[in-house]
Amino acid sequence: MPKTSRTSKVLALSLGQTLTTVASIVSGMVLARILSKVDYATIRQTMLAYNFVAPLLMLGLPSALYFFLPRNENRQRGVTIDNMLLLFGLSVIFCLFLTFGGADLLAKRFNNPDLAITLKWMIGYPLYVMPVSVLGAVLVSKEKITTLTVFNVLTKFILIALTIATVLYTRSYEAPLVVQIALPFFFALVAIRIIFKNLPKDNASPSGKSMKEIIKYSAPLGIASMMGTIMLQLDKIIVSSMCTPEEFANYVNGAIEIPLIAVITGSISAVILADMSKMCHDGKKEDALILFKKAVLRSSAILFPVMVFLLMAAKPFIVTLYSAKYLESILPFIIYLFVIPIRAVMYGSVLMAIGQTRIILYRSIFDLLVNAILSILFIYLWGYIGAAIATIATLYIWTVPFNMYYISKGFNVPVLATLPLKKMSIVMLISIGGVVTGIIYKLFDSSALFIQLIIAAGFYFPVVFFILYRNKFLIIPPKYNQFIPQFLSND
Repeated sequence: MPKTSRTSKVLALSLGQTLTTVASIVSGMVLARILSKVDYATIRQTMLAYNFVAPLLMLGLPSALYFFLPRNENRQRGVTIDNMLLLFGLSVIFCLFLTFGGADLLAKRFNNPDLAITLKWMIGYPLYVMPVSVLGAVLVSKEKITTLTVFNVLTKFILIALTIATVLYTRSYEAPLVVQIALPFFFALVAIRIIFKNLPKDNASPSGKSMKEIIKYSAPLGIASMMGTIMLQLDKIIVSSMCTPEEFANYVNGAIEIPLIAVITGSISAVILADMSKMCHDGKKEDALILFKKAVLRSSAILFPVMVFLLMAAKPFIVTLYSAKYLESILPFIIYLFVIPIRAVMYGSVLMAIGQTRIILYRSIFDLLVNAILSILFIYLWGYIGAAIATIATLYIWTVPFNMYYISKGFNVPVLATLPLKKMSIVMLISIGGVVTGIIYKLFDSSALFIQLIIAAGFYFPVVFFILYRNKFLIIPPKYNQFIPQFLSND
């Protein structure tokens, strides 16, 4: 069976994640409009509690499968079971924490008494969510991208549809939250069937030795991932602790990484990590660096225009999503857009590929320390807006220079040679130049903000993406060229 091209895999994964992201955005729009700010904060804070600790609990185990599956061709079912058993065991920790006082503790820290009830509903949630987090690694490794995409899209749409239906019917946060907690149990049953259907019927016996090897490889990565997630969530945790639920609601709706970031970079990382790891293992580091640079450039060609467009149209975008009730979310939203140039680079994937998981850990520890200090200081100085400024400052002052130094060291090239900086700059200039076309929405100040947003996007993106495509910054797989008019071809 011929292998699917990397670009086609990325497009398939990105399409699936884009559809699920759109569904999530629609759900957020409905919840923000119907619920009070306190009730909306309760839902967000309940799920934040799990999302905050999940990376620590998982210890990078799902990502470790990308490394171990190709190296255990005669024991793929067994190594997957080892991974799932470890995840199940670690999930018990969170359940015990919530059972023995954790729910009440977090409710007090977040200044939200309702969390003392809703967090107890989360007891048991990790037991069925965490073990099946290996699904993506298994299906990507087995070239089953379509299966993964279909599963993700269907489960997400069902979850979002029921969440929206229950909030429309009950006008409260309880039923939608119960749906988000309980429904994934049934999805997990389906995921388990898919996982083992796509694994060979080889040695399935658990192995203590294998588990030790998996933990040894993944623990530094997992702790680093935890630190990275905490670093990005820390501002929200500190705002929850230092501000009211209403202020948290204003902040959390603005201080967001555009979902497209995770869609693009997550899809690209999932596709190139296995290839880069193999290249580095075979001593072909030069080829791995070339692949990394191509991935960064393709990511930049999509994310940079999105960043510039949203800087231009921040107000109509936020009001369209969450209503004028959340006008105060615009400023943290604008600040957080400056995360995008950093997220266009898959630093973690390349450091993993060159075997520098410990470096990721060290960097993440200092990410956390720097961000914590700056967040507390800046919140005292400027209120909750200071938390967003602290996150961006940490990324630019510490995280990026550290990453580039060790990537250059791993590939034995100058620091500035680790990224296609010249081409990335051209992409950014083209994106900024497109504002001339997008700014036309200002002529429609009397119309609805949603209409302004559509008009701006309709003028901006076709022009910018056309220029990027013609200059070969955007690449379309050959099998899709039949849908591109000849005069647009960049061949």
